[in-house]
Amino acid sequence: MELKKKETEKDVLIVRDEKTGEIGVVAGLKSDGTPNVTNAKPENGQTFLRFDRNGDVLDNFFSNFFRQCKEPKRFGFYRVAADGVENVLQVLKDLFKNPEANKELLAPHLVDTEKYEKLAKQEQTQPETSTKEKTQQEQSEVKGQQQEAEQGDKQKKGYQPIDESRINWAEFEEKWGVKRESLEASGDLKKMLNFGKSSLITVTPKFSDERFETEARLSLKSMPDGSVRLIPHLMRKEPQLDKGFEGYTFSAEDKNNLKSTGNMGRIAQLTNSSTGETTPSYISIDRLTNNIMAIPVSKIRIPEKIGDTILTEQDKKELRAGHPVPNKEITLTNGKTFTTTLQVNVEQKGVEFVPHNSQLKHDNPQAKQEDQQQKTYNFQWLDASGTIRAPKTFGGVTLTPEQQSDFTAGKAILVNDMVRDKQGKPYTAYIKFNQEEGKPKYYRSDPDISKAQQITPSSDSKTQVAVNSEGKTNEATKHIAEPLLQGQATPANTQQQQRQSQGTQNKPKGVGV
Repeated sequence: MELKKKETEKDVLIVRDEKTGEIGVVAGLKSDGTPNVTNAKPENGQTFLRFDRNGDVLDNFFSNFFRQCKEPKRFGFYRVAADGVENVLQVLKDLFKNPEANKELLAPHLVDTEKYEKLAKQEQTQPETSTKEKTQQEQSEVKGQQQEAEQGDKQKKGYQPIDESRINWAEFEEKWGVKRESLEASGDLKKMLNFGKSSLITVTPKFSDERFETEARLSLKSMPDGSVRLIPHLMRKEPQLDKGFEGYTFSAEDKNNLKSTGNMGRIAQLTNSSTGETTPSYISIDRLTNNIMAIPVSKIRIPEKIGDTILTEQDKKELRAGHPVPNKEITLTNGKTFTTTLQVNVEQKGVEFVPHNSQLKHDNPQAKQEDQQQKTYNFQWLDASGTIRAPKTFGGVTLTPEQQSDFTAGKAILVNDMVRDKQGKPYTAYIKFNQEEGKPKYYRSDPDISKAQQITPSSDSKTQVAVNSEGKTNEATKHIAEPLLQGQATPANTQQQQRQSQGTQNKPKGVGV
């Protein structure tokens, strides 16, 4: 029993800055190679650099520390059990009040870093290389300088999307059943070439000469050899929050935040399993696939203003910390004002307006059902500046450039023959973005002309939707036994007329309608 306990025990590192006297738990390395220090409170436990008694994480940590840190002698490291580290740290603080007198008590915990220091020095003082090796090194340096210059030129020229000519579409289609034409028609190709993800689409991956059908979002990744790789983000039933993520263990509060808003609401210290280096990062959930996503804090820019609304210093402070800024009144450049919640989102790579219906689908069966009927509603309707974004389609109908332009301008657009009633029959409606609710609404008549009552179908589709979707009865068609077509309120042909007449004749006498 005792052996089993030791096998599963974890240790942490305590570090003391000999110059300042600061002492705390190691949570990885900073970019300059110095230890990232945090206090030993239980709520910070997920950020601690933990390692097994016989693991190699400690070796990786000190190898990187002595290679990167300019003043390694400035720090002293002490190894203690992770369990009860808060109490142990307090004892160590008391001992360090007189370290010389307490030297024997500190010695069992002191980490001997001499071997790591020697290895680092050996790397820096390798014997002079041969002429051939020098030439290769010089060529490598020149190549690196050229690459840096090319990168600088790209930055001067501005943003560079992925070069489509490097994509092997035949390979993508063979392996994943993905066609370029379909991605281009849906608008997903443009997103992917600009380092974004596609919408949720059906892919048919091929394994052992057999194809399987599943749903996924797709993105593209440039590889070191110059090729472009297709990355499928397969849809999960629910996010895997119990397994942890890159060395981070989700607390109950973290899980609740991710499930309710899609954003964790604070910064996490994510650990590179190879180097032990930690990176402060934001974490979100892909609301379409339930995959966990992260982005370093350093890659997010908090804007000075959104639309015409200037963010206060407190707003920016909260956003940088990953916290939500609720009930923020935003005025767009077109003068319209609405109230929303602001928060950093990984997929948006910046600040988003947290959707009202952002609760994850596995926790909300009704939302999941609605999502299957209207995948468009997972669309991010407003960009970071508060401008309305137009989708490519509504109800399966591709919008024209004029319709997209009008919708973006806040105008109502008429969309014909959309598929949305439960029988799959087409219907027609006016659609206009509603600023207060943060999503489009459907109208019987043009809301820009009159204050028409908001409804889902247009007037000529009212009977169709009532019968097909709501289970209501239309006396003139109740016996035809077929879903009604758009605008239909009477039998559509001779066959339907005969069935309707026959059903009416067989109706029992004395029954009032």
